[in-house]
Amino acid sequence: MVRHQQVRMCGILKEFIRKEMAVNTAIFNDKVSMTSVEIAELVGSQHGNVRISIERLAKRGVIQLPAMQKVENEQSFSQNKFTNAYIFEGEQGKRDSIIVVAQLCPEFTARLVDRWRELEEQVRKPMSEIEMVAAMALEAVRQQKRLDKMEEKVSHVTETVEQIKRGTIRDGYAGYRQLVAETGMSDAKCRNLVNIYQIPTDTHEFLTPDGLLSRRAIVAVEPFMAAFHRMMSEAEPRGTRWYHPKMGLFQALGWQG
Repeated sequence: MVRHQQVRMCGILKEFIRKEMAVNTAIFNDKVSMTSVEIAELVGSQHGNVRISIERLAKRGVIQLPAMQKVENEQSFSQNKFTNAYIFEGEQGKRDSIIVVAQLCPEFTARLVDRWRELEEQVRKPMSEIEMVAAMALEAVRQQKRLDKMEEKVSHVTETVEQIKRGTIRDGYAGYRQLVAETGMSDAKCRNLVNIYQIPTDTHEFLTPDGLLSRRAIVAVEPFMAAFHRMMSEAEPRGTRWYHPKMGLFQALGWQG
């Protein structure tokens, strides 16, 4: 486990160095740039949606259609993480990118302006060796936290899938078949009782013998039985049946009162 984390941290540091080299190349060329992938990450949108907005604005003549090149897309879950992205460069790119973000998420416009300011500051004053090391460490920590969150989500999904495979029902809940057996009422009357007394319900997902995913309603047992006993204490016998103002006529086979 420790070895795995060390390898992963090394990968994070290598990736940061690669990005810094790209930034330094831009600095050397005295040209600041930002990709549509970076914009997507900045505003929390899917890259595909950002590209569509760029193309629509360009088609309407609001912005110039930027050049395109392959860049790494961290949003992608496929093995090939490289995707075609638009490149915004210079003053024109800065202006056009701000328009794009204003169309997508106006509340993130200030954040984009701040990001451009950071890039321009890097052009004027490249990072020192100490600053770069500190930034590398900070980026490594951020990436580690991001990976930990992803692993936590994967673990949760895996646990949910295993529960579905096992057909596990939440503690304190039961299906209508069990409630019918407990009360002697019909399935329809059990459902009426749930609706009338607003008893908590949930959905139970399970795999059929054929391996198909299926769903069924489950009910909180304790509140259901409490409502049932209350209802029966108010009900009147009518021959082999019972009557309750809210439930109408119904059977409760085996009920002793």
